[in-house]
Amino acid sequence: MYCVKCGVELQKGAEKCPLCGTRVYHPDITEEPEEGQYPPYNEGNAQVSRSGFLFILTFLLVIPFVVCLTVDINLTGHVTWSGYVTGAIIVMYTATCLPLWFKRANPVIFVPCALAAGLLYVLYISLATGGRWFLPFAFPVGGAVILIAEAATVLLKYLKKGKIFVFAGFFFLIGALCVLIEGMLHVAFDLPFRFWSLYPLVALTLVAIMLLVIGLCRPLRESLEKKFFI
Repeated sequence: MYCVKCGVELQKGAEKCPLCGTRVYHPDITEEPEEGQYPPYNEGNAQVSRSGFLFILTFLLVIPFVVCLTVDINLTGHVTWSGYVTGAIIVMYTATCLPLWFKRANPVIFVPCALAAGLLYVLYISLATGGRWFLPFAFPVGGAVILIAEAATVLLKYLKKGKIFVFAGFFFLIGALCVLIEGMLHVAFDLPFRFWSLYPLVALTLVAIMLLVIGLCRPLRESLEKKFFI
């Protein structure tokens, strides 16, 4: 049996041509339906256990955690360099793997948790190295980052309209954060002011102003939404 349009030889029982897609119809020939060339696809066989995957991923992170601690304690008698490695593993797991254990992980909860874990890791580094820069520098800067990220996360999650204004405020606060970082560097390490923070502050402020103009100008906002499907 051949296709009436392109002449390709058809498999017995085929309903349409595999080349041109022409439907096979012969009123004078009656054929019994046969099974297809391939077995039906069963989607159930392709499902992967979510908890099983997370268990394997967790186990893969536990291996370097335990190995580093064991080697370090056997060589030095106490925790030295392994604290940095294991701390980084804990922060990475908190930020990436921990939210996956929940079907509907709320970013309002997990974003500050991940940032707080990073801040605690910085505190450990400060204590382990004998530095005195955590309270005058890392704590205010890290706290500001957590507050900015949490505010942006809450507003983006629960606001139905006006999210462009949230991004505008976010960019402006990031620029202000650069000024805070330079000020804290001066306080904590007695570094002279170079006013480098003014460059990102001005650039990000201009981006924030642009977003405010787009948000306030309805025709421009609607045209961009249609253009970029946002």
